[in-house]
Amino acid sequence: MIAPPPPERAGASGTLRIAASRHGERTVVDSARYDGLMRCSRPFAEPDGSARLVVAQLGPGFVRGDRFTIAGELGRAATLHLESQSATRAIGDGDASHVETRWHVDEGATLVCTAEPTVAYVGASHRARATITLANGASLAWLDAIAPYGRFERFETSLRVYFGDTLALHDALRLTPERLGAGVVSACFIRAGMTPRRSAELVAAADVIGSRLAANEDVALGIGSPGAGGVIVRARGTRIREIRSALVALLAELRRIDATEDAPFV
Repeated sequence: MIAPPPPERAGASGTLRIAASRHGERTVVDSARYDGLMRCSRPFAEPDGSARLVVAQLGPGFVRGDRFTIAGELGRAATLHLESQSATRAIGDGDASHVETRWHVDEGATLVCTAEPTVAYVGASHRARATITLANGASLAWLDAIAPYGRFERFETSLRVYFGDTLALHDALRLTPERLGAGVVSACFIRAGMTPRRSAELVAAADVIGSRLAANEDVALGIGSPGAGGVIVRARGTRIREIRSALVALLAELRRIDATEDAPFV
């Protein structure tokens, strides 16, 4: 008699829903509701009037079959920083784990998401998909990092940015051990309504700042601009935390330049 196949692992789940808006000179987190294995910190008020939340996921990491969702609404002219508590492991062979992120960012608001690395362990499959909708004048600073730790199975990331109903950016990575070998950090800064001139200024600034990072023999760096404007940077190397720190600083500088009325062409 042939034994039936084992049942598929359903996996754990968790959801985090956030709403934030601007009240006077400050961004206030109006609500942060979570269930399952998702958690977040209390809001931290930053000196510039923005707010910061630290997201955490309980348990050993992203285990095969797990599904997590983060969804949010950011109100007009608000600025929210979203960070992860620490690097997160993707572990277990078989079914892929999934993380889905969805945000709507209202006019003039800024969403800054700078995740700690996801560490891909032996046999792991992981898919992370983000969909961000920007109203006119809204901006997104986005960073994710992947660090291999053994021969993982497959790792996929996808970032889609919409200006209203129009797809402005689709950046996707599909990685296997043969194609990776070292860690990868991707960073993006994009704003709805950015002029071609401002986009060129930001790319030029990223080239100057990125050249210092690319001077390291361990790092391969690519810089470009989506058709809708903005900057995309992708770096590959073994010292993943140093690369991530450099690109977080680069995103902060791009935001500073974009906020000036007449940024010089670098």
